[in-house]
Amino acid sequence: MKKLILSIIILVAGLQVKAQQIPLYSNYFFTPYIYNPAQSGKEGSTELTLLHRRQWTDIQGAPETSALAINGSLNEEKVGWSVYGYRDVTDIISRVGIYGNYAYRVNLADNITLAFGLGAGYLNNQIDQSAIRARDDEAIITVTTDNRGNFDLNAGIDLEIGNFTLGAAAPQLLGQSIKYTENTDRPVNYSLLRHYVATARYDFPFEGDDNVLSPMVMVKAARNVPIQVDAGLLFSLRNFGYIGAMYRSEYAVTGNVGINLTEQLTLGYAYDFSLSDYSADLGTSHEFMLTYRFGSDKKNERLENEIKRLKQQQRRQKDEVEEIVNERLEEFEDQYKRDIEKKVDEATQDAQNNQNNQSGNATGNTNTGNTGGNNTGNANNGNPRGNNTDPANNNQGNFNNQPGDVPGFNAANQANNVQPGSQGYYVTAGVFSSQQNAEKMVRKLGSQGLNARYFQDQGNYYYYVYLLKFNNYQQADAAKSSGLNGSYSGDLWIKIVE
Repeated sequence: MKKLILSIIILVAGLQVKAQQIPLYSNYFFTPYIYNPAQSGKEGSTELTLLHRRQWTDIQGAPETSALAINGSLNEEKVGWSVYGYRDVTDIISRVGIYGNYAYRVNLADNITLAFGLGAGYLNNQIDQSAIRARDDEAIITVTTDNRGNFDLNAGIDLEIGNFTLGAAAPQLLGQSIKYTENTDRPVNYSLLRHYVATARYDFPFEGDDNVLSPMVMVKAARNVPIQVDAGLLFSLRNFGYIGAMYRSEYAVTGNVGINLTEQLTLGYAYDFSLSDYSADLGTSHEFMLTYRFGSDKKNERLENEIKRLKQQQRRQKDEVEEIVNERLEEFEDQYKRDIEKKVDEATQDAQNNQNNQSGNATGNTNTGNTGGNNTGNANNGNPRGNNTDPANNNQGNFNNQPGDVPGFNAANQANNVQPGSQGYYVTAGVFSSQQNAEKMVRKLGSQGLNARYFQDQGNYYYYVYLLKFNNYQQADAAKSSGLNGSYSGDLWIKIVE
């Protein structure tokens, strides 16, 4: 006859080559930090969750798990934390675990966050030898101790890119061995296997982010244990609750439903539809969840703040576009007015030149009979191209220019040496209806190494940005035509102030 207790221990220990050891939950997407410490505090709000799961209700000694967890964040959600404890009982074998998790988040970009998590805990494994019954007491071989505790570590990372989340974790990282007997002939050990868990999830928000559809996948693996794949779909309704379904490979299909009893309190339920050939004999599997959120839902607040930020950004962009359009319209209007003024100025100058030429011819004719006189001054009398003793009216004279002055022109003609708005002919580089735009143009020319100033025409209230000023039109026109002796490649025109 096999020794009963030894058989049970060997059976339970043998589960490590057929099944995984970490607790099984059907509502794990609400407590992801139990598997991955890096996902602690990612929802923002502080939550207290109570879970209870019972499998195979028709089987005596079937697995039963209870868990209590609290989860929150600090320092504007850069730091996440969680504490949880659970008790897992399968017949005479039970296990109690208490863990504390810490997560730290780093913003890699506007919508990319990487979190690192570490969890430390204590696992206590126990055998209830008093519950063992056998026909022959000699068939029961007791072990040295029925209570063994071990220190345990969990580690994980979590990457969020927009609405996509990718996580990886290693529960039972140390993988220690639990020794129940010192019998060297028949040692009884139970090894904690290091597990590997990978998760992926994408949230599709719609209808103002009040509803979210989330497909998700979890893959769990351990040495000498078949890989388990969970694939599910969760539909969350912010004001009502949630509904979901999940397929767990070679185990069951699970249906999830939850209702928001209040803004802070949610009640959830999960039912497993077993895929085993023995499902009719195993009975049903149920899981209940109760979650209480302290204070407001920071995740919803973040969504609302993000919407506000996007709306503000949209308004700013709209204002910027309107400002650019208005500036372009103003520039078009200014250019049109400049063209009209230029044509008027040219027509006025042509009329003045014709008048001067006629006056000069008439004066010359009156002196044709005077053979001893000097006709030079009379012939040029009234001609704007005649001699001019004012150094500001020609390019001969003082060239003691300062840095930023237009090269090749008298210092007296430079913008810095001119009284803005005084009578004369201005070589102009810009006309604006806004003083701010005129100042911007002055700064732009300054960055190009050219001194410029502006004045406001009291007749039309426009601001004119100029580089040079002359006392006659011909010199101003020559400076404009030469592109300021090749130092300026932009458009230029002449503003006449009388």
